[in-house]
Amino acid sequence: MSEPASTLDSTGRETLGLKVGAGGAVAFLAGLVLGSKLLRIAGVGAALVGGGLYAREKLVERGEKISAAETSIRSELDDLDPVARAQVLKDLAESDS
Repeated sequence: MSEPASTLDSTGRETLGLKVGAGGAVAFLAGLVLGSKLLRIAGVGAALVGGGLYAREKLVERGEKISAAETSIRSELDDLDPVARAQVLKDLAESDS
C-alpha cells in the first residue's frame, strides 16, 4: 500500500494546533458578542483541542531532543577509557545529589 497523500511535518502540526486554538478563541468571542451559548461552548472546546495539539507536539519535540542528547552522551562515554568513564559517572552522580 502507499502512504497517505498528505502528512504534516512538525511545524505543520504546531501551526495546525495554533490555528485550531485561535479559531476556537474567535468562535468563543463571537459567541459572547452574539449571545450564542452553543458557539461559546464550541469555541472553548476548539481552543482546548488546539492547545492540546500544540502541547502534544512540543512534548514530542522535547522527547526527541532528550533522546538525541542521550545518544550523544552515551557515544562520548563509550569513547572514554574505563577509568575516565567511571570518574565521569561518579561526578555526575554526586552532582545530582
